[in-house]
Amino acid sequence: MYPVSKVQPRKIVHEELALQWVVSSGSARELTLTNAWFFFELIVKSMIQHLAATHSLDAPRKMRFVEQFTDDITTLVTTVTSDIISRYNKDQKLAQSLNSSLAFFMFDLLSVMDRGYVFSLIKLYYKHISAKIFSLSDALSLISFKLDFLRIICSHEHYVALNLPFGTPFTPSSAPSSPNPSIASSTSQSSFISTLIGGDKTSFAELTAEYRQQHFLVGLVLSDLASVLDLQNPSLHHKAVNIIRNLMTCHDCDPRYSEPQCKARVAALYLPLIGIVMDSLPQLYGWNNENRGYSLLGQGLEDMDHQNSINQSVAMAIAGTSMFGTKTTGAEGYDSQKQPRKSSLSSETSRNLLICFLWVIKNVDKNVLKLWWAELPLTRIHQLLEVLNICISCFEYKGKKTIKRAQQNFGKTSDIRSRLEDVILGQGSARSEMIMRRKERNPPLPGWSGDRLRWRKDQMAWRPYLDTPERPCAEVETDAHIEGNLATEVSLIILDTLELIVQVASFSDNLQGILSVVLKVLLHALARNQSTCVLQCMFATQRSLVFKHPNLLFDEETEHCADLCLRLLKHCSSNIGSVRSQASASLYLLMRQNFEIGNNFARVKMQVTMSLSSLVGTSQTFSEESLRRSLKTILVYAEEDSELQDTSFPEQVKDLVFNLHMILSDTVKMKEFQEDPEMLLDLMYRIAKGYQNSPDLRLTWLANMAQKHMERNNHTEAAMCLVHSAALVAEYLHMLEDLHHLPIGAVSFEHVSPNALEESAVSDDVLSPDEEGVCLGKDFTESGLVGLLEHAANSFHMAGMYEAMNYVYKILIPIAECNRDYKKLSNLHG
Repeated sequence: MYPVSKVQPRKIVHEELALQWVVSSGSARELTLTNAWFFFELIVKSMIQHLAATHSLDAPRKMRFVEQFTDDITTLVTTVTSDIISRYNKDQKLAQSLNSSLAFFMFDLLSVMDRGYVFSLIKLYYKHISAKIFSLSDALSLISFKLDFLRIICSHEHYVALNLPFGTPFTPSSAPSSPNPSIASSTSQSSFISTLIGGDKTSFAELTAEYRQQHFLVGLVLSDLASVLDLQNPSLHHKAVNIIRNLMTCHDCDPRYSEPQCKARVAALYLPLIGIVMDSLPQLYGWNNENRGYSLLGQGLEDMDHQNSINQSVAMAIAGTSMFGTKTTGAEGYDSQKQPRKSSLSSETSRNLLICFLWVIKNVDKNVLKLWWAELPLTRIHQLLEVLNICISCFEYKGKKTIKRAQQNFGKTSDIRSRLEDVILGQGSARSEMIMRRKERNPPLPGWSGDRLRWRKDQMAWRPYLDTPERPCAEVETDAHIEGNLATEVSLIILDTLELIVQVASFSDNLQGILSVVLKVLLHALARNQSTCVLQCMFATQRSLVFKHPNLLFDEETEHCADLCLRLLKHCSSNIGSVRSQASASLYLLMRQNFEIGNNFARVKMQVTMSLSSLVGTSQTFSEESLRRSLKTILVYAEEDSELQDTSFPEQVKDLVFNLHMILSDTVKMKEFQEDPEMLLDLMYRIAKGYQNSPDLRLTWLANMAQKHMERNNHTEAAMCLVHSAALVAEYLHMLEDLHHLPIGAVSFEHVSPNALEESAVSDDVLSPDEEGVCLGKDFTESGLVGLLEHAANSFHMAGMYEAMNYVYKILIPIAECNRDYKKLSNLHG
């Protein structure tokens, strides 16, 4: 009889590895941390082989592994996170490696273990990292680690399914089934969550606890983005925005989500991004001087109501919030209150953020947007239009020459910078050694390491192009083609969004005031470089908006009508036939609509004439021949319009076209005398004299004359032009209302210049300027009169004509006294 030996229980590799790692210490632990990536990979591989060997691949995820192993994994994640926190300042390279290895480990666990459990591990990591960040005054390295961690986690192939894109008011579970089985088979879980979240729509369009408990990973991404934008660090801005951009790039290229319904469901996950971009409006890069002030649409953002902005405490407390929104006593994250002022974003970061914003708006179901926007206050819609307005400037097509020039300029900059580095660093110099020693003591941020970091500007976020040698023409052509397609796509998205806002405002009394802002954005788009395809759609949108809401042009501000006439005339002078025909149709319908309102289109007539007068002198692309063709097209429209044949409309159009032809002829003469200033000014005087019955136009030509005189330092002549302008304005203000502090007309200027009496209005057809749609510009106001007088006095001063200044001041002083403007009075008497 043989003795029976005890059979040792077989140990499973992944369980034993996790246990030994947790209890290890000393040099063994150091070696494990140095090679953490290997052991993490080994654990995951062992787990998968164990499931295959025990035929458990189809088993429920919660029952795949024993409780002891999951406890060991939790402990392991906690200790490795603590190691990252403790070593990030001492050994940044190791800490960075550990952070990435831990992220890839959790990435793999999402495919093997219960996903709710893995989410709890991610939350645990966030809790510890955020607690440390909150306790530090400068935690940029840890914030960078956290963003890297999140970027790796979110690169999972089932990222969308992990975010549960269903069971919300914007993503109902009854929608068409997804191509991804994990989404389609979750109806029961969806209905359970729906009972928890209720039906509040706005809570799922903002970064709220309800939103984050339903969409965990994307909630982390957007919370981190909102938090990082409060920091003053361009590299972190760049990294946080790039996470979103890369995710959306993957979604857009993923064949699983190629169907519009699927893409709309994915885009709905990112709805809070729209609010984040609106809140970061003051930080966005300004592509022109107008954008920098952020008063493009007539209202400063600082006066807006921010009651619907993202709750920053919600954004910061992501680490202390469970999957289902229960707040724990953990860290609050890095608090934005530490940053007294938000820093501006670079042009590249702003551009990437805006392209993400546009992707969401393009792909989200339009009914979802209408449901949400209908509940927003006027100030929030206003912010949305501000962002769209900036997008127009940001993605405007600049042309092949500009693209090529920009690339060449950056190549030259790189070469100069390289030479400067060599001079400053100097191989083997004392300064070089000092800089290198300092770099060792103060290691850089992750991702910024490398030689000569102190001078490496090529990684700065503002840098829009990579430093490359001069590229071949074929590549420049390709880049220009891509830029053109992008500009067209962006413009069409903006147009669709504007029409959506108009639809929402049409059914809401509270949002009626936003329509004038929509028109301003549309006018801004018409003023920019647009493709032929976009212009055709843009003119259609403009005609629809003006037809449905004529009060925007004819009952409200005159500037809207003036701007629209200017844009349409500019496109009427285009060399492209299709653009000319669309612009001519829009201009004709504008005249027709104005006529139908009051049997006269005096306002449009005046604004068109004024626009042409200013356009011929300022536009570089103005084509006289093309404009004459457009005017002939408008005349044909009027002659063939059967509905208005029995009215005076065709005759009025004929008179207007004749007047415009005369202006064009005068312009040709002016070009002939461009090199002869005296003849040019004499011609301008005769043109201005011909507009004595058109005060707005006369004022425009007087201003042009004054400008020409100033350019030649003829200050006395310039002052006389301004006096005539002021006399003209005073004459029409006196006709409207007789106020004791204002001059009684042109006669009040007789002592300054006897010729000012030429501005007296004696014609019967200008006795009621307000009714006829003339004299409605900003110069025909009391403040406009004061501005003209002050400019005239300043020109007299520069010319040494002090006796004339005295008479001008005698007109200004009563106005300042009436307004109790003591500062101006002190300046006048001083």
